[in-house]
Amino acid sequence: MSAMTAPTTDLPQSAQSSPQHEPLCSPLGGLDYVKVSAEARAESRNREIHLPPVSTYRWWARRTSAVNGAIIDEFNKMMPGRLVVADMFAGGGVIPLAAVVRGHQIYAQDLNPWPAAGLTAMLGLPAPEKLRDAASTIEQWIHTEVEAAYGTTLADGTRGVVSHTLRVATGKCTGCGTRARMFPHALVSLHLRKESGNPQAWMACRRGHLFSAKSDKRRRCPDCRVLVEPTAAYTPMRTITCECGKTDRLADRASTWEWEIVLVDRSSRTAREVDTPTDAEREQAESRGWQPVHDLGPITPGQETSVLTRHGFQSWQDLYPARQRHMLERILDIASKCSEDPAVVRAAELAVVGSAEMAGHLSRWDRFYLKGFESMAGHRFNLTTLAVEPNVWGGEGRGRGTVLRRLNQLVKSATWLQGKTRRELHVQGPLTSATPVTPMNEWDVRVVEGSSEQMVLPSNSVHLVLTDPPYHDDVQYAELSAPLRAWARLANEKLTNEALTGEAVVNSATGQLVDDGAYEALLGRIFKEARRTLRPDGHLIFSYANRSPRAWVAVLGALQSADLRAVGCEMVHSENETDHAKRGVRACTLDLLLDLVPAGPSAVEQHRPHPAPDIPLTDERRFLTVVADMFLQVGDLKTGWRAEVQQKLAEHPFIMSPTAQNKEVARKP
Repeated sequence: MSAMTAPTTDLPQSAQSSPQHEPLCSPLGGLDYVKVSAEARAESRNREIHLPPVSTYRWWARRTSAVNGAIIDEFNKMMPGRLVVADMFAGGGVIPLAAVVRGHQIYAQDLNPWPAAGLTAMLGLPAPEKLRDAASTIEQWIHTEVEAAYGTTLADGTRGVVSHTLRVATGKCTGCGTRARMFPHALVSLHLRKESGNPQAWMACRRGHLFSAKSDKRRRCPDCRVLVEPTAAYTPMRTITCECGKTDRLADRASTWEWEIVLVDRSSRTAREVDTPTDAEREQAESRGWQPVHDLGPITPGQETSVLTRHGFQSWQDLYPARQRHMLERILDIASKCSEDPAVVRAAELAVVGSAEMAGHLSRWDRFYLKGFESMAGHRFNLTTLAVEPNVWGGEGRGRGTVLRRLNQLVKSATWLQGKTRRELHVQGPLTSATPVTPMNEWDVRVVEGSSEQMVLPSNSVHLVLTDPPYHDDVQYAELSAPLRAWARLANEKLTNEALTGEAVVNSATGQLVDDGAYEALLGRIFKEARRTLRPDGHLIFSYANRSPRAWVAVLGALQSADLRAVGCEMVHSENETDHAKRGVRACTLDLLLDLVPAGPSAVEQHRPHPAPDIPLTDERRFLTVVADMFLQVGDLKTGWRAEVQQKLAEHPFIMSPTAQNKEVARKP
């Protein structure tokens, strides 16, 4: 029997329906937003400390457990007992975590096989000691190969490892044909972290010569005597100017790009040094002995992948130097045999695959703090001409995203999770959306991979649908997760040219859901399916943020078509205020929490926004107030509402550019 026609069966013993004569209220009205806001900000600044399990797998645009956990708690006051909570856009898994640590059952679904695998591993983390034993086993088996790949000698004669290998891209000028190093900045790297106050650094002149000098004043290059300004940028707006005077886009040189090792970061237990590589270190990094086996597949055109293909990257393996690929494959193979417990193997493999986000031809070097950045940081693929290859295994406490660090974090995550739940959770999945419908019964967690147009839940079985849907075209999850899916070998019949057919994301590059009605229609089908699973007294609550009037029109239309009605709305801080890619720009830093119930005869007592005192009266807050007024009409939207919403939002100062605002002011009498 399909999910669309499944009967109600065996509901959990929990909250009873409220009497029909009482008006339906929103749990949003009971939240302490000052407290929740403070907790959300603290969590956003250091998620691995406040919510360790989220480090189990990489995801983008996670909301906070502070907000979602508070919603669950308030809802639980209205409906005492163990709840069934469903998240049909589970993604980063914050909502499932917030539910299970409170003792509730969780149904988590996502179209993308990467988060489906990650959710299963994260929520099913085994006992910490099992993970600790697995990490020790992997370390013993890989030790000799790690030494061969990264072992070195520091300047003081002590043995250590190469923690990072820095390469600069070289390319031929399209005018004179001269090949040159394309350093992005004159300051290549400090010798010590910025906090040390030591200005000694590796500098580069415009001709690509590298030399050591103090970075606090101009210096002449010792090779060519060109004056070097420490703050100079050599590749502004992804362009570079040759000595012959010809200015190229970096993409113009894509067919001639090659990578040259220029610096290594060595470390031991007591010392660290950033220096030019020795001949032995160059040979070690570029050895023909590194023979990767697996083909990771082509990079196909997309909204985010276009920056890669324009600059010469054709396949996912192009993002990785041969040594890094070889070591990732070896450690992944060892991880698959590290334990008899499938949950341990699953988690260990995710730790290895996760380290692939530090791609050695794409990860950017932080010249002030001496660390690499993820190659899919800030909701975008990095593009740099000074890339850093990490020591895949890690060691001596160095290296973000290394396998060793990820394995250690797994132990911390399992310790935290079992400290909250007092046991290992009973996790079912990942199932597919075609799995026959059954009640949750003894399962703590059910994870499903597939479109949420069909949920593997009986009708009228869910107390609370709490979710975080994709925000129109803000984040291209399928593209960003594609290299990780390739490493995890998560082949899926729904994968077509690296896109996920049916993903609720607008992508102009691939033509996905770009029609005005397509995004709305898909969301409408998903919300209608969620409504099917809701009990008559259940609620659907989700957060949403967007600057696009079209996105808001689509969301309101989808909710209306799903036969839902608004019961409450509130404004909260989003994580974007601590997102380096969003700070200082005209991006959304607030979310609207939207609360709906199935349409029916019961009276509704609506909760209108009462923003916390720490949310200033900005254009964004005024904009969301307009949206909230329209949202609270869902279930009874009048003819012509689309044009009204579109016009009101499009003309709002938060949406209009400063230039357009000035013209509008000048036009008015």
